[in-house]
Amino acid sequence: MDRTQEKLAKFSDMVMKEADQKKKDIISQAEKDHKEAIAAGEIQFLKVAYERIQEAVRKIDKDINEEVSKAIVESKQALFNRRDEIMDSVFQNIKTKLLAFRKTEDYKGYLERLVNSGVADLGTGDIRVVVDTEDISLTEAIRDKMGAHFAIVESDEQLLGGCLVINKTRGFMCDYSFMSRLMGEKEAFLETYELSIE
Repeated sequence: MDRTQEKLAKFSDMVMKEADQKKKDIISQAEKDHKEAIAAGEIQFLKVAYERIQEAVRKIDKDINEEVSKAIVESKQALFNRRDEIMDSVFQNIKTKLLAFRKTEDYKGYLERLVNSGVADLGTGDIRVVVDTEDISLTEAIRDKMGAHFAIVESDEQLLGGCLVINKTRGFMCDYSFMSRLMGEKEAFLETYELSIE
């Protein structure tokens, strides 16, 4: 990020020098016109020259401000895009690893612990365990092993693994889905590494 700011500072400096040179050239030309007007003794030419100088200075200042503002906006946009590319790459790798984990024996035990914990924490009532399509048969086996009575519901949105445990009677829910944890990690990642762009 420091390199980007350094490049932006160098670019701004270059634009300012170029604009300053243009300003000096225009002022030099205007001063030349001004001297000719004095030599000719024409007050009207002095007034015109002065107005031209002021107009040129205003135009240069406006052009400089526009160029610097445009450069800042473009740099921030490029930085924003690069940040998103990096984050997408990192979190795509995590998703791939999560999907690979779901195919292991360890995942079966992990999901069983999540279901047991959610059912125990939410107490009695109309309990529903929401899982991805791929985890329905595994969750049924877990329910049979527990000897519990809860409904198993297919999730409308991809959870990437894990589950939601809902007590409809009491209106409580435990979100143990990998997707919610991944989104939480993404936000924490931005905060921890201060990748916000203002």
